Amino acid sequence: MTIASHSNPLTGPQPAGAASGPELQRCEQCGRVGVRGFRVLPATEYTKPITLCASKAACRKRWPKPHHEIA
Repeated sequence: MTIASHSNPLTGPQPAGAASGPELQRCEQCGRVGVRGFRVLPATEYTKPITLCASKAACRKRWPKPHHEIA
């Protein structure tokens, strides 16, 4: 006998679907993609809404580093 929303002990739990669609967000500064830990700056007269990481320090650490040329 099986009950709805319970996993089968022989096959294990059902795999969760990958996040896609409107809940998946991307930081416009560092490029991180995810579901949680974002904030959206509202649109102004001159700009569109901007999605950023909620933690400013963590976002700065993920910024792309410039390559230094060795002379």
